Amino acid sequence: MSSSLFDRQRQLLEHLTSSGAIFGEGDLFGDAFGFYSGILHLEAKFSHRKRMEKIEGVLPRTLALLGAGRDAIVRAFVQKCAPTSIGYLDNARQFADFLGACWREEPREPAYLPDLAAFEIAYAAVRGKREIRPHAPQVGAIRRHPALALLRTEHDITAVLEASLAEFPAVAERRETYFALMMPEGESAPVAHKIPQELFRLLELLDDSMPAEEFAEVPDMDAIIGRLAERGYIEVHG
Repeated sequence: MSSSLFDRQRQLLEHLTSSGAIFGEGDLFGDAFGFYSGILHLEAKFSHRKRMEKIEGVLPRTLALLGAGRDAIVRAFVQKCAPTSIGYLDNARQFADFLGACWREEPREPAYLPDLAAFEIAYAAVRGKREIRPHAPQVGAIRRHPALALLRTEHDITAVLEASLAEFPAVAERRETYFALMMPEGESAPVAHKIPQELFRLLELLDDSMPAEEFAEVPDMDAIIGRLAERGYIEVHG
């Protein structure tokens, strides 16, 4: 493939993901690629719609909370963040990162929106790990289950997660909150548990196999390990 052909293909892809091509703004310059500009505009709109469908499939509540400001946010997102992947999670993470940057740059309402986006991404990621099954760590060791996701949020978004879309915007207190998300065997959807900070930190430590003897001095550790294993939070190989 010649360099000039490669460059033209790259320029065409950049054009199809640009706000000008998607929203019909400015000079579409479709003739520069040997196509009628209207055709490129339709293709750009179609690709953008597919991208947003992937994002909304992961972030339905987050997008619902954008309300009347959604169109402006989406346009700004398109202008700053060209797609780097066709994956639904990759696109959703890209959008969530963009929202987080916007909220840090200029605090907006609801303040908990970046936390909600992070939760929805963690939920979708766990749902995608439904086929993962425990793998025994080394003998005499324990570790966090590979399909368990841990999430720390700046707001307690429990009420937001429990509210229907018709009840938005729900209220979320600014309080550091800890979640464990998992896909129970035989279930079709993940479950999320709000957990104490101490348990969150313990599960964070168990990102790799650790000898059980490391916890020998912790009171009632055997009972704790048993309960965590029963809930599917950890793997134990005795």
